[in-house]
Amino acid sequence: MEDIALQIGNFTTAAAGNSWGIISNFLIIIGLSVLFILFSYRSRGGIISLLVAFYVGYAIFLVFPYTQSIVASGSDPLTKAVISIILYIACCIVPFMFIERLASGGFGILSVLPRFVLSIFAATFLLALAYHVFHVNNIYTFPEPMNTIFAPDQFFFWWFIAPLLGLLFLVH
Repeated sequence: MEDIALQIGNFTTAAAGNSWGIISNFLIIIGLSVLFILFSYRSRGGIISLLVAFYVGYAIFLVFPYTQSIVASGSDPLTKAVISIILYIACCIVPFMFIERLASGGFGILSVLPRFVLSIFAATFLLALAYHVFHVNNIYTFPEPMNTIFAPDQFFFWWFIAPLLGLLFLVH
């Protein structure tokens, strides 16, 4: 009987350690997803408006004629990353306010599953931008599983398009 209890205890300890290892590797995605889930309950079309504003903000960020010179004014990689993130946020704010006014009246209330999936897609979209546009990986060492998923250039397109596909299939 003691052997069974010892085996169960060892299995439970190992499983808890492995679970914590997996969770800690993806803590950034989990935290951002929870933040976006909470944000999605703010208004009827909140997460939808936010995702569309992310794309509009990225387009404005890319075509803004002074983006490179503003980001280049930073002296080190940390300052450049912070400046580019602040500039991207500024490019998202006005489109979000405008899109939220348009979207909040026309869309029904999303159920829990679409909110959850769209929140995960929003978090992964921002992490893909952090890796490939803002170069946050130059100033912060992400866990290796995150690097495997987000660092390759060929994966950027799929992380970039995932929220659009989520909106296409989950929003009616």
